[in-house]
Amino acid sequence: MRLPFKTLDDVELDEKRVLIRVDMNCSLDPDTKKIINDSRIRAMTPTLHELEQCKVVLMAHQGRPGSDDFISLEQHTEILRKLGFNAHFVDDIFGDKAKRAIKEVKVGEILVLQNVRMFDGEMKKGPIEEVAKEPIVQELYPYFDLFVNDAFGAAHRSQPSIVGFTAVLPSVAGRVMEKEVRTLTEILSTDQHPWILVLGGSKVPDKVKMIKKLLEIGRADNVLLGGLIGTLFLIADKKIPESYGGVIKEFEEILPVARELIAKYSDVIMLPVDAAVERGGSRVECSFKEMQGAPFYDIGAETAELFGSIIRGAKVAFANGPMGFFEKDEFQYGTIKVLEAIADCNCTTVVGGGHVSAMAERMNLVNKITHISTGGGATMSFLTGKKLPLIEALEAAARRMDGDA
Repeated sequence: MRLPFKTLDDVELDEKRVLIRVDMNCSLDPDTKKIINDSRIRAMTPTLHELEQCKVVLMAHQGRPGSDDFISLEQHTEILRKLGFNAHFVDDIFGDKAKRAIKEVKVGEILVLQNVRMFDGEMKKGPIEEVAKEPIVQELYPYFDLFVNDAFGAAHRSQPSIVGFTAVLPSVAGRVMEKEVRTLTEILSTDQHPWILVLGGSKVPDKVKMIKKLLEIGRADNVLLGGLIGTLFLIADKKIPESYGGVIKEFEEILPVARELIAKYSDVIMLPVDAAVERGGSRVECSFKEMQGAPFYDIGAETAELFGSIIRGAKVAFANGPMGFFEKDEFQYGTIKVLEAIADCNCTTVVGGGHVSAMAERMNLVNKITHISTGGGATMSFLTGKKLPLIEALEAAARRMDGDA
């Protein structure tokens, strides 16, 4: 397929000073704050290898202000070194220390800037021309010959480091970005059915919007729900009490939408039929009537079997988000069973989102899955047919590079 933006194949690279924006937002141990899965770092290594004859400055984020995983990129830099790259870290983003280090970068070296979200303006969202005015862009772009964006996982965010540089520098997609767009476009264009969406995890408000869009466009034949998004729809369907909605962000606002969807698409939306709760520190399988307010941490065994049988009959299966509170080992069961079914499925399979992708890797299932997407929200947005801000920005940059804008 012909891509609507330029890639590394379209530009001269040797000895150029290149700014690359990547997505290496990794899962951390909540107690030690140590990286426990570096798959997103390893995923971007093909792009970095192609830039070995360049002076590379790497820009990325980890977590967001106020979150438990909002840390420096020092650990990420160390992992790059262990992977064989000549990488070093500077505790600055666009100040004098960063600028001096950028000037001193040599061919074959990678300078990793500090977590870009430590600059408040990075969280700003807006049109390309607007976010391009932020200091992070204006202070840095004069130092570079080329901007490479390989951050597909953040492609749905119109933020300064994602789209701002495309307005002021020649800009191309890296290999991760290129592969994601090619693969997901192919999956979207398939006429094979059943097309099954397995959705779990948190970020419930965003996922409700995505479910609504996917159902309205007739993309999915079945939507299997677990995790907090499953909890919301069980409440909407009056299977469990509203008291279980206390942990769901914007619960009161999105509950009416879930009720509307479950009423309209009851033949498509498949909800859990039993639960696994925590009692006395242990996993207890039970019916919804037997939950009695205990923490609802996973789908039950009957649900896992039901979901597995539906998935194994699919022609296309897409999974995003865990089925339960998988940070606790005893509540990984539902997610494990779903992933096993996806691996067994004789069909096109995609797993997206950092947590589920990490689980698939730990289970040694990566080679049995068609595509492990580096995106969570970006992948889901792409599947709804929404044009991602980063793709729009790269398309506009390509037109300018060709003299068409």
